[in-house]
Amino acid sequence: MAGACGPAPGMFSDDPLFDPGWILEVRLELDPADWDALRFQGRSFEDLIGANCLEKPFSDPFTYFPAEAIIDGMRVSNVGVRKKCFFGSCDEERPALKISFNKFVRGQRFFGLRRLTLNNCKQDPSKIRQCLGYWLFRRAGLPAPRCNFAHVIVNGKDLGIYAHIESIGLEFLARNFYASGGNLYEGSLSDFRPEWVGTFQKKTNLESPDRSDLQALVQACALNDEEFLPALERLVDVEQFYSFWAMEVITGHWDGYAGNTNNFYLYRHPADGRFRFIPWGNDGTLALIGPPEESINMVMAQGILANRLYRLPETRKIYVERLEHLLDEIWRVEDILTQIDGMEQLISPYADSYHTGELAAHINGVRDFVRLNPEAVRAEIASGPPDWNQPLREPICFEQIGSARATFETTWESIRSPDPFSPGRGTLEVTANGQNYQFAAVAAVAGIDPNPQASPAEPLVQIIGVVPGPPNDTLLLVQVVIHDPRLITSGGRVPLDVEKAFGIVFHYDPASNPGRVVGLLLLGELNFTQASLQPGAALSGELSSPITESAW
Repeated sequence: MAGACGPAPGMFSDDPLFDPGWILEVRLELDPADWDALRFQGRSFEDLIGANCLEKPFSDPFTYFPAEAIIDGMRVSNVGVRKKCFFGSCDEERPALKISFNKFVRGQRFFGLRRLTLNNCKQDPSKIRQCLGYWLFRRAGLPAPRCNFAHVIVNGKDLGIYAHIESIGLEFLARNFYASGGNLYEGSLSDFRPEWVGTFQKKTNLESPDRSDLQALVQACALNDEEFLPALERLVDVEQFYSFWAMEVITGHWDGYAGNTNNFYLYRHPADGRFRFIPWGNDGTLALIGPPEESINMVMAQGILANRLYRLPETRKIYVERLEHLLDEIWRVEDILTQIDGMEQLISPYADSYHTGELAAHINGVRDFVRLNPEAVRAEIASGPPDWNQPLREPICFEQIGSARATFETTWESIRSPDPFSPGRGTLEVTANGQNYQFAAVAAVAGIDPNPQASPAEPLVQIIGVVPGPPNDTLLLVQVVIHDPRLITSGGRVPLDVEKAFGIVFHYDPASNPGRVVGLLLLGELNFTQASLQPGAALSGELSSPITESAW
């Protein structure tokens, strides 16, 4: 059913780099200044600004730095190391890493590999979801990365356990498809619609700019129901896609192709010219998002292929049958729990300080998913497959609608004052949607959010402007949420890049209590002149940022 996916997974279990019962020890030595430069590199929301933000692949802001690698005691000199992340996995203390053996030494390999991929598990506190999820895909006969664990030390600092993921490249293609000459694309917020196809990043055959194979699939997805399926079957291994789609659903890969048009690879096999799908970025899988009875568990159809196939009665039937087959043949709870037990025993001694004491609870959460989610899917199938009425979303692009500038002088934890105009003051200039706001007074407060929407509560700085009526005065709130309290220091700079901080501009009417979000602050920065986390300590600085409006 999975199509031409190559050898069974057990045929390569003797590869020492991907031995599931072994933790690689990866030591990196590089100039401390290079390490700081590497870990502080990050993505910018500039890629998502503008009505046509999805017309090209996202920029790559990460550069390679020279390093020495010692892997299980074997030294490899002059390798290249860079940070890797999209948005959710970016981290400065424990960055995910790519190690390229041939970046600076042509032809250099390590056990035949050009590179290692080390994921920081930032969105997976259990540490095991990626390896377990890819194992389940391979168990279903699908091409998926091999995975085990790595203990990473950089310049003597222990960064803890990482997931060591097989890179999707020529070696992977040759092993899984017996041919590596076809076009390989990475999908990041990508789909087979005119507004979304531009973000596919070509990974092989880079000397040729031709992307007509993707355009052919876009055209097929625009056909009417009678013409759609025959055209699709000429371009995609549809049997393989049913299994891929079903496994994304069964493993709860909400951030994959079917659920979020994200985190997948696409390979056009040169033997028949048809595309196969490859899972990627599955660190959010195998987690119960909410009570199963309050969710649709048996279908995700945000991607246009899944959407079109689920809406057609004959192909919906095939998809449901594939779900049932994989649940019966692949999802054997005791086998999966045995895998989890082995992974927990393996990595527990290496649990880093951030997760110490919590690892067992997070792994138990994975066990809960393994036991409960299949039963929720089976219950939905038994009662009749639900309709999927969600419309395909519009492009995720942010329009710039104005700008905000502010200064503030207040004290830490002034946010708890009953009178926000008592502890602080400031200046505020805001233009949005053609309106230049005028303020009768401006105040400023700061501290740990007393009404957090998420846990744990995070620090914030808030500048409050009084907008004079008529009919009554209203308030414009410019609020910056700072994810890392360590950035709140005298002379500190806080980029508004979502990873470290972001802002919201909110217009509020105290008389009638309605409010609306004016826009978001995603590209500017907040600079502290004075700052301390001691209650009552002076806090001052300035803020400057474009204001963007989201279509998301």
